[in-house]
Amino acid sequence: MTDALGSRKRLPEALADTLQEEILELAPGDRLPTEAELAERFDVSRTVVRETARLLVQRGLVTVKPGRGMAVAEFDGRLIADQYALLLRLSQGSFEQLQEIRLVLEVEMSVFAAARRTEQHLAAMREANQRLEKAVDASGEFVDADLAFHEIIADASGNPFFSLMIRPINGFLRDAYRKGPGYSFEACNTVQEHIEIAEAISAGDPSRARFATENHLRRIMRHSDRPLTGGAEAARAG
Repeated sequence: MTDALGSRKRLPEALADTLQEEILELAPGDRLPTEAELAERFDVSRTVVRETARLLVQRGLVTVKPGRGMAVAEFDGRLIADQYALLLRLSQGSFEQLQEIRLVLEVEMSVFAAARRTEQHLAAMREANQRLEKAVDASGEFVDADLAFHEIIADASGNPFFSLMIRPINGFLRDAYRKGPGYSFEACNTVQEHIEIAEAISAGDPSRARFATENHLRRIMRHSDRPLTGGAEAARAG
């Protein structure tokens, strides 16, 4: 079996690839064979199996608990999101450029949401906007409600790739807003624009949803004139 997995130099990677194919056929929470069973099955050492387990954890495919071995993880894209957020923090891009990404993604995202949203999504958007309006004078709570609203729209789009891309961006924005001077002077505009977006999506009107979302994001971009160095200078309306 060792030969079938590849050269011993890259044996953990080869074994991880083999097990990955099996894991994709399993359900979250399913237990994998024990360390001893895997070592015997593939004719490798336990050290190789442990390194393989580490690689699978890095890929977000399994969890490992002492005495319980490996189990299939619930895939939520967290590791991808963490890498995305890290790249954003290392970037020399401007806040305006980050908003350009949002403009490209979220305008069409709202179009799909208008066509695919459920009553649960509409209720969640209303709740987020109610929280937003109540938190106009509470910066931290306002940021949370603001970004939660955009994440609900991503979920309402029915396309999991939107959520996977939007959440790390929002994580970065959440951190930047909280470290920066805030955007209370824009809060009322944000509240009203969110209401207009929600109403358009609720009405199932893609064109109106597109217009409302683009209007919201372009208004933000008009105030996006600070670089993203360290995140602290990036706080503007969201």
